[in-house]
Amino acid sequence: MMTKKVMTLELSRENEFSDGYLYRSLELPAQEYEIRDVLQQLRQRSADITPDQIAIYNSKYIPQLEDKRFDSPTVDELNFFAKRLAEMDETDMAIMQALCTRFIKDDDELVSIKDLINMTYGLDSVSVLSNVTNDEQLADFVIENEMQDDVASIPESARYLLNKARIAKFQREMDGGVYSGNLYV
Repeated sequence: MMTKKVMTLELSRENEFSDGYLYRSLELPAQEYEIRDVLQQLRQRSADITPDQIAIYNSKYIPQLEDKRFDSPTVDELNFFAKRLAEMDETDMAIMQALCTRFIKDDDELVSIKDLINMTYGLDSVSVLSNVTNDEQLADFVIENEMQDDVASIPESARYLLNKARIAKFQREMDGGVYSGNLYV
């Protein structure tokens, strides 16, 4: 069975025989022989690859990973992470994308591959609302299900006066929630 490829690494190293660098791409998840082949083309051992020689330049499901600096990743760790992503169903992938949106910042902060791997476990414990894609729908859900005590204390006949944008913003801040596709995570 062929596993779907979820990201592409670029591995590099200085060319010891001439000026410049050697570059090779590796699609993940990869079989052990594929990794060995790419490393052999680079004339490199896996244990000798440094973090600055590894870059993710294509991440199909989690584009926030592209061009990020990682905290001491190994090819094996990135491959394991890619295997975990490839095994996810659509809902788990949406949850993972939402978590990565919160976890991976746009600044120059290092991203921990170990934390990313750990995030792939326990996704079934994350709350998900289907078909909630914006603040108005989230506010409607909160009001209908009386999720906030202050909202629940307002008589039903007066609820049309509520500020849905503020209710949704408050709920998102409480939950640490984000929208991912047609889900609120």
